[in-house]
Amino acid sequence: MTKKSNRHPPAAGSIEQQFRLTAGLVLFLFALLHFLNHALGNISLAAMDWGQDLRYQIWHSLPGVVVLYGAILTHAGLGLWKTAKRRTWKMPPWEAVQICLGLLIPCLLIEHISLTRGAESTFGTYVDYRHVLSALWPGEIIWQNVLLVIVWLHGCIGLHYWLRMKPWYAKASTSLFVLSISIPILAITGWTSAARRLVIEGKTQINTTAAQKTELIAVADGMLLIFYALAGSIFVIYGGRKIYAAFQHQITISYMNSRIVKTAPGPTLLEISRIKGIPHMSICGGRGRCSTCRTLIMSGQADVQQPGKAEAQVLKRIGASGNVRLACQLRPTTDMVVRPLLSAGRSLSPEGLHDRYRWGVEQKISVMFIDLRGFTTLSEGKLPFDVVFILNRYVDGLVRIIQKNGGMVDKIMGDGIMALFGVETTFEAGVRAALKTLSELSDELSRVNEDLDTHLSAPLRVAVGLHGGPVILGRIGLDGKNGVASGITALGDVVNVAARLEGVAKEENSMAAISQDVLTAAGIDARVHCTKRSVVVRGRQAALEVNCIQNTDFLETALNVPAPPPPSHSS
Repeated sequence: MTKKSNRHPPAAGSIEQQFRLTAGLVLFLFALLHFLNHALGNISLAAMDWGQDLRYQIWHSLPGVVVLYGAILTHAGLGLWKTAKRRTWKMPPWEAVQICLGLLIPCLLIEHISLTRGAESTFGTYVDYRHVLSALWPGEIIWQNVLLVIVWLHGCIGLHYWLRMKPWYAKASTSLFVLSISIPILAITGWTSAARRLVIEGKTQINTTAAQKTELIAVADGMLLIFYALAGSIFVIYGGRKIYAAFQHQITISYMNSRIVKTAPGPTLLEISRIKGIPHMSICGGRGRCSTCRTLIMSGQADVQQPGKAEAQVLKRIGASGNVRLACQLRPTTDMVVRPLLSAGRSLSPEGLHDRYRWGVEQKISVMFIDLRGFTTLSEGKLPFDVVFILNRYVDGLVRIIQKNGGMVDKIMGDGIMALFGVETTFEAGVRAALKTLSELSDELSRVNEDLDTHLSAPLRVAVGLHGGPVILGRIGLDGKNGVASGITALGDVVNVAARLEGVAKEENSMAAISQDVLTAAGIDARVHCTKRSVVVRGRQAALEVNCIQNTDFLETALNVPAPPPPSHSS
């Protein structure tokens, strides 16, 4: 991995959050394999037992037992602790649903664990699928399916709100949604079909005695009482804090251009906003993974704790100044004047709230600038209608070629076009799409010149700059409900370089100036077809190797060769 890509590592949250997330992923993997095992019931009972034997090799081995039960204790314990630390129950609906589902799971799962693993460890019971299905059908069918749905939904909500800020998630979300619906359906139909067949064929068999089952249920009831006590302590702690806060010294939080509120020290600034009903954006749910709750501290900064490691990582990533903090991590202890830096989302559509580009993502793409050469001279003395007609024919033709090859038009600036490639694909595929567009531009320009022959004193010519690398993709502008809907735009050094290369193409009297990075990513050797040049770009320390190309015919042949595998990014 290059030094540049390491410079701003992705926000991972606090150590506590990372432990809870890792444990949650282990439990989700266990549930996924368990559900797929249930789904084999749509084939046969023998297939289910075969799948169970494979799972047992993982989860019944000593390492598997340690990892699984460690994950259960870690995820449940940290989840209860996080809930107990809450200073307000005002939260986004998805957080409330996830908390409620998380509290319901042990209520339904403890008895199931006791009657399966508990029976194995206590009485040496042989717990195969025939035993389990015989015990569950038909009396436990409703509760078992409710448990299955609750576990799956709780896990999927957590995964969605963890992954939705990942660059690749938007592309994979439709496929993942189909899987998230299909897997529990197959699991439910699998185990119920197999259970019904057992009953019809008269092959039911329970391997525990009534006395053993009674003893196991008693153990499960004791474990449930412990869980109820732990869950109840959440509300005791919450109520105790409320009472304590009522007698504490109050501090004042002044929101610029909004309200002034009184509060006791202790809650985070985000929690204070929620308690007082002040809109405050937080896409990650206050986990310190995004920067949407970032707030400018106008006064009172000197009396607060310095950012922790997780918060400092996010602030460094966005290049925040010293008086910008994440509201979900900052706990005011003295009077403050603050100003949230992002809209609280009241004016955003529901689609906008879940649009990752609304908040910005970092992604490797290719950026192409196309400019019409000498158009000022060509347009002199022409009527406005003629100028617009010529431009429209030229722009329509080039945009059609760009979109045909999977590119996205970012901007049209008079006779200039900025296009993005690789937004919805891999970087390597985007690079090759950009080069294919470039190879087809000459033919399209010939058609444009032929159509406009009677309107032009000289054929139209273009200059193209093409560069690739990491950019910030986002929607910069107004929400569609309140103004002009904003499209995706690219920001960063790659954009500036691509624009500079367009100028290089003009300087060299070439059709295109392409960075060596782009040709290398596409696996194309253009040494015999281009003029090499080192270009110094403002803001960059090292000169950039550029290939100036006049004739793009060789690209069509080069692109017919299969693309090389993408390079590995080992650190």
